[in-house]
Amino acid sequence: MELIAAVVRLQVQRSRLKPGPKATRVYDPAPLLEVDALEIGPAGVVGLVGDERVLDVHHADHPDTRNRGSNGLSLLPRAHYDRLRARFGDHLVDGVAGESLLLDTEGPWASLDGPLVLETADGGRLTLTDPVVAAPCVEFTRFCLGREPGRVDDELTAALEELDGGARGFYVTVSGTGRVERGARLLRP
Repeated sequence: MELIAAVVRLQVQRSRLKPGPKATRVYDPAPLLEVDALEIGPAGVVGLVGDERVLDVHHADHPDTRNRGSNGLSLLPRAHYDRLRARFGDHLVDGVAGESLLLDTEGPWASLDGPLVLETADGGRLTLTDPVVAAPCVEFTRFCLGREPGRVDDELTAALEELDGGARGFYVTVSGTGRVERGARLLRP
């Protein structure tokens, strides 16, 4: 097996990051919560903070679920934040894009091919398949640019294109269930 990454941050989205009516929505990272561990399974992720369990908004059982069947777990290399900060500014701190797992990699990923294997805290393994680009939304793009809601113009369209292609990470489908902690290894069979 080839080591391709190590987990350096785990987090959940407690609620929507783009609340409100469509015309006035802004990207608000306040619902993001860094956690000690994640329980990961096919329905999504549950964050663990001490004895508290925090359901991610992309979990199928969340009361306001944003789960579309293929977005329960998201991955983003830390190297992508270096590029985002260089282009858009220091307000793009690690984790602000909302990924479930922030990964330490040898560099950014232009693409992601599966299957992959993620180690669990008990020595087990989760199989991750069907990687899909986490496409940027208008609200996150405005957040990157430091802009308020308004009309979509050439600058916003260009930034949307820049943030596509995996710049915001990837969603994967999970087979199996397990607890994942910082330091877990992501492997390619």
